[in-house]
Amino acid sequence: MKLLSALIPFLFAFMQVYGQQIPNLPIPIGAANAEVWNSSIYNFGGSNNWSGSVVYPRIYKFNGTSWNYHDTIPDNNLWDVETVLAGDKVYLLGGWPNGPSLNRRYDLTNSSWTYLSESPNLSQDWGLTSEEYMGNIYLFNSSGNVYAYNIATDTWVTRTSNTSLGSWDMSSILYQGEIYILGWNNLAFYKYSPATDQWTQLADSPYQVGACAFGIINNLIYCIGGNANGSTSASYKSVIVYDIYTNSWNTDEIELSSKRHWMSTAEYQGGLYVVGGIDSLAQAVDIVEEIVPQGTVGIPEQRVINKEFTLEQNKPNPIVDNSIISFAIPEKSMVKLTITDIQGKEIMSLLNSEMTAGTYNVNIEANKFMPGVYIYKLEAGVYQRSRKFLVK
Repeated sequence: MKLLSALIPFLFAFMQVYGQQIPNLPIPIGAANAEVWNSSIYNFGGSNNWSGSVVYPRIYKFNGTSWNYHDTIPDNNLWDVETVLAGDKVYLLGGWPNGPSLNRRYDLTNSSWTYLSESPNLSQDWGLTSEEYMGNIYLFNSSGNVYAYNIATDTWVTRTSNTSLGSWDMSSILYQGEIYILGWNNLAFYKYSPATDQWTQLADSPYQVGACAFGIINNLIYCIGGNANGSTSASYKSVIVYDIYTNSWNTDEIELSSKRHWMSTAEYQGGLYVVGGIDSLAQAVDIVEEIVPQGTVGIPEQRVINKEFTLEQNKPNPIVDNSIISFAIPEKSMVKLTITDIQGKEIMSLLNSEMTAGTYNVNIEANKFMPGVYIYKLEAGVYQRSRKFLVK
């Protein structure tokens, strides 16, 4: 991890560009949420501005080449609707103006909708955050309440609350079975452990921030943009980074091209993107901006040059929380690393970029998959190799 932390600032010194690997949205959209599945980005809901004068009951899909209007959402409570990907389904929770307890499921394989058991969250429409872990969706609101939804039984239970109060602009990320949450008052930053139902207070953030884009690459949590004290005009274009292992924050050299908040976040092809958002004048934008360049997830931990291509069995296997896929390439190559189901249908692209010779480690997380058997495949030059793994 120390080597990765050292490599990333070094990398950005040479890659200080705002990439346009993904084109801008077809229309300006803010306060939406995005999920990545089967090499595509799905952007759900959103609005044309801060006031929500127009709310979009739509899904826009980026298919690897362009954005298209993919499908219609059957209700209008979609300003900052919270989304969670679990296997091949997306759960949509809450949403302004009148959907605090709503829980609907979108099946990505057949584009069908199902309305499910509503959550105990009865008052907060927007600013919610949630993560899926081991078949349960954990929903957090700014009052400190935690509600756990069991996907298999379609039931909710209330978990231990946090005594801190939030700014109604919560953001979260799941890493190795822990949920990291930002948006509490007084700079507070917490992690919640779903396995033990416990809260741990971490190092305070450098400044109070809400409605930021939250993503993780190479074990570093990126907080991108956001606002101060819930103010539309007092928004940021800075990027702060949290190192999980040292429990410390740093302000990064990179920043957004303009001040924005209420953006979607997409970890795509080994890079981190922010999609749309609301600017400091309270208007939605169509900008798609690359924050961490594609392929960065594959930064080599060591520069050992093998004489041949190799693809190792992931460790640990079976996967309970997360696992590492290791591979080596002896020469500069176009590298593609994908995951398919047992029938060979691609469900995730981990890498798709040109890479120099070296040994690489790529992290995969169990929460991105339903339990079952999967296959990961490496294609590099003329070399092809596949291995199976099990998610419990």
